[in-house]
Amino acid sequence: MAARIFSTILLWAVAIAAVVFAGALGLALLVWALAAGALDEALAACRKMGFSPMSGICQAACAAIILGGWCAAEKYGEIGISIPLLVCAAVPVLLLKDPFGNFWNKSLLPSLLAVLAIPFALQWLVFMPQKFGLMFPIMVLAAAKFSDVGAFVVGKGFGRRKLAPQTSPNKTWEGAIGGIFSAAAVAAAFAWGFHGTQLMPKNFLPTDAIAFGAAIGACAIASDLLESAFKRRARVKDSGKIIPGIGGILDLADSLLLSAPAAAAMAAVMNLD
Repeated sequence: MAARIFSTILLWAVAIAAVVFAGALGLALLVWALAAGALDEALAACRKMGFSPMSGICQAACAAIILGGWCAAEKYGEIGISIPLLVCAAVPVLLLKDPFGNFWNKSLLPSLLAVLAIPFALQWLVFMPQKFGLMFPIMVLAAAKFSDVGAFVVGKGFGRRKLAPQTSPNKTWEGAIGGIFSAAAVAAAFAWGFHGTQLMPKNFLPTDAIAFGAAIGACAIASDLLESAFKRRARVKDSGKIIPGIGGILDLADSLLLSAPAAAAMAAVMNLD
């Protein structure tokens, strides 16, 4: 527990420093580093399952999607967001290498799915500051991660009914509810604290943030369960051991893989600006 708390504090200190001193660029570099590390661990797990993903091409696509997409968006505005779509669309061209062999299902398919699941999902955080303000993606990050904290604390103290015993035996319905409430509270606090500033959408009220944060919390829990199922398929407990008390970088990023694109979609539906 002590190692987990120390790692959490250190990681948040790094994230805050990156955003404070480098702004949107710092956030983009942070998301890219997170995506690259998580992608590397996911590809390693794929190899344990008998696949042969193309690590070099996947990492190049990761950089192009996140850093290239951010640069294009900064220069060309919303049209620059099409860069990640073009990168993902170009990957299937590799099928020409061996169209009738096992290349497509052993190498191409797992590579494409890994790129879509990790860098393509996380890149939505990078595009948020331009339209919604710099603190909006930080709010999404905080809501997703504090849903983990709330789920852990409430589940540890009050958890009785298993949420998904075959996939993640330690998760409970009580913990999930605690995680959703935690995410809602964090989102509301951000919306209240930064309301009326350029750091948050002007029409994003604390009352809106409660429902928004609750949805982020639910997506974070679902995302965590998907990663647990993936690790169980690969027969690994943690995706890595690089972060004391937490595990691997994929373990750190898992709750964002659904919550980041969900946040972008909800912001668009709510017409935040």
